[in-house]
Amino acid sequence: ARQAPGVSAVYGLGLDDVNATVWTTNSRQNTVAVYKQSDLSLVKQFPVGTVNHARDAVVDATIGKAYASATFQPEVKVFDTATLADPKGIAIRSQKRGEDFSAASLSLDPVAHKLYVVSNSTNEVAVINTQTDAVEKVLPVPGGRSTIGASHDPQTGRIFVVGQGSDNLVVLDGASGAVIADTPMGAGALNVVFDPVKRRAY
Repeated sequence: ARQAPGVSAVYGLGLDDVNATVWTTNSRQNTVAVYKQSDLSLVKQFPVGTVNHARDAVVDATIGKAYASATFQPEVKVFDTATLADPKGIAIRSQKRGEDFSAASLSLDPVAHKLYVVSNSTNEVAVINTQTDAVEKVLPVPGGRSTIGASHDPQTGRIFVVGQGSDNLVVLDGASGAVIADTPMGAGALNVVFDPVKRRAY
C-alpha cells in the first residue's frame, strides 16, 4: 500500500535546550527533522534517505552535536546543531567475524561525552567518544539476542541492554564488558532507561 504524505513512525526524540529545538527521527522516511520547542514549528526537515530507518535521536548540547542511529546500518549519523548541515557518518565495526553492526538504541552521557549504541544484529554495544566521534570499544552482550535497547549508569559506568529475542536485561561492566546481571523480562523487550536519582532501570 502506498504511504500517505507526511512523517510517520517517529521513534526517537532528542532535546536541545541550547538552541531550543526538538530533534525527531522519521524512521519510515529514513531521515530526521528539527522543530522549535516553543511552538513545534518546523526548523528543518532533512531529505529522505539522510539516516537509514532512523531510530533514536540524542543531543549533546554542550558540544553542539545531535546523533541519530541508522538501523540496519553499521553507523550513527552526527549533526551540527548550530548549522544543521548534512550529517557525517560514524562507522562501527562489529567484533564478530563476517558480521555487520546494526545501530539501534542510543544512550548519551553528556558529562562523560560518551554515546552508547546497541547492535540489533550482532548483540554488541559500542561506546563512542562524542568529543572526537571515535569508537572507543565494542563489547559483546553474552546472553542477549536481537539486542535493541540500551541505557547506562553514569555513576558506575554500567551498561544496560535489553534483548528483544532473548526477553532479558543484561547488565555489563562498562570498563571490562563483564556480565554483572542477566535478568529475565517479558516477551519482546524493546528498550530500557536508567534513572540515576532513584538508581533504578525501567
